[in-house]
Amino acid sequence: MSSPEETGRALWAQRVREAPDRPFLGWEGRTWTFAELDADVRRLAAGLAELGVGRETRVLSGLSNRAETVMTQLALQVLGAVHVPLLGGLGFDELAYQMGHCGARVLIADGAVAEVVFPRLGECPAIAQVVSATGERPDGAVGLDDLLASDALELEPLPGYDDRSLLAILYTSGSTGRPKGVMLPAGSFYSCGAGFVGRFGIRADDNYILPVPLAHATGALSAQSMTIHAGCRLTVVDRFSPSAFWQQAAETGSTVSILFPAQLNLLLEVEKSAPPPGPTPLRLVITHAWNERFRDAFGVELATVWGMTETGALCVGSDAGENGGEGFIGVPMEGVEVKVADHSLSPVPLGSTGEICLKHRHVMLGYLADEEATVATLTDGWVRSGDIGLEREGGRFFFAGRLKNLIKRSGENVSGEEVEAALDEHPLVAESLVFGVPDRLRTEEVAALVVVVPGSEPDPAEIVGSLTDRLARWKLPRYVTLSEEPLPRLGNGKIDRMRAKAMFDPAGAWDGSSARSAT
Repeated sequence: MSSPEETGRALWAQRVREAPDRPFLGWEGRTWTFAELDADVRRLAAGLAELGVGRETRVLSGLSNRAETVMTQLALQVLGAVHVPLLGGLGFDELAYQMGHCGARVLIADGAVAEVVFPRLGECPAIAQVVSATGERPDGAVGLDDLLASDALELEPLPGYDDRSLLAILYTSGSTGRPKGVMLPAGSFYSCGAGFVGRFGIRADDNYILPVPLAHATGALSAQSMTIHAGCRLTVVDRFSPSAFWQQAAETGSTVSILFPAQLNLLLEVEKSAPPPGPTPLRLVITHAWNERFRDAFGVELATVWGMTETGALCVGSDAGENGGEGFIGVPMEGVEVKVADHSLSPVPLGSTGEICLKHRHVMLGYLADEEATVATLTDGWVRSGDIGLEREGGRFFFAGRLKNLIKRSGENVSGEEVEAALDEHPLVAESLVFGVPDRLRTEEVAALVVVVPGSEPDPAEIVGSLTDRLARWKLPRYVTLSEEPLPRLGNGKIDRMRAKAMFDPAGAWDGSSARSAT
């Protein structure tokens, strides 16, 4: 049954009403109470409404980590609009695809997104209105500061708006090339926060430090929803810096964070030369894989979490301090059903491997304009994760590998097929195979086997360099092996991925990190 109360806009209004004077948002030395931020949110909502933004309007937000980004995301919920975040660091082709695919007509941007898109707005015909959060104002653009000077909008019910209304479209790398637009319902913001607070014991006296992008599902969903649910603080920093993180946590009194495994490893590396300045207030780090070295080195308790954008980040997680062994990812959060299934979605026996599938009231509505992918992933409310796992006694779930060709690099999903498609456009590349190889710091690195045109003798650095206008930095192959020999094939003519990967040796490949450090 649909519910207008289980939405982000209703949750925000409730928290402002119940704890108006409690500190909420911290950024660059300033703190907003819930009431103070709400006033800015409603002013921004009024300014956006003057531009024609309202119920179901799709709005692109290419903003960096700053207070105004939180205001924007909350203002869009107040209006019942649809938030489409754009991640900084993407190239123009990647951004233009998402901008055109989602059908949004309004763009709000600063920083990296503005630098890439503003000079080429003429190539983005769907964008009718630009809101600039930088000193640069393209023709016809308005300033975000001008919108924040509007008279505050009065929060009123939106007839027909409920937990099944479209909240956001989040683009995520899929296993078939182009990013897919995950359509999330408004209830996902509500249920994600409730699940995280319940599983990890987030309290009203906590202070969550967010060093990952607000355009990422962790920032747009998990961090904001759990802190609003708990009524605690949210401290936003511009980016993750291994050398600055502990100082930032100490100065802001931060107690909780979600960090990717690669970030834990980077903090361990920095600790060898620059240990944190004394005891840290951080009491809990939520991450995707248990790291005993991190816990022992810093005295910070760990909890594990596993989920996906398609489930609105609501998923499975462990209790704080629970080391469940190799591959342990946790138990289902409240309201979440999990099963390990075969290809027909039938559960496999306890202890047997299969595909991890999740179900709850607020999983994605589907992939935008991609019925085939939606049908392949979403069946009777069950989301097929594409990850292999198993269940043991007590409803404890374990990760055992991937079915999809997704590479997990420093917390970002990289589609092997997307990188292959970019490589194959090079005139000297006949075909390619891209996959992940284990890496101590980054979890996985991107590797490529490239079959070149016979007699061409191309330079791997030049081939990888040719991708920089099409792919984000983190998607570029680190390891490349060039060969004129065709890739091995199965009897049906498809590439034998297992045999090809077994042929690959990172030690004998061109190493992009070594090449870059030598220049």
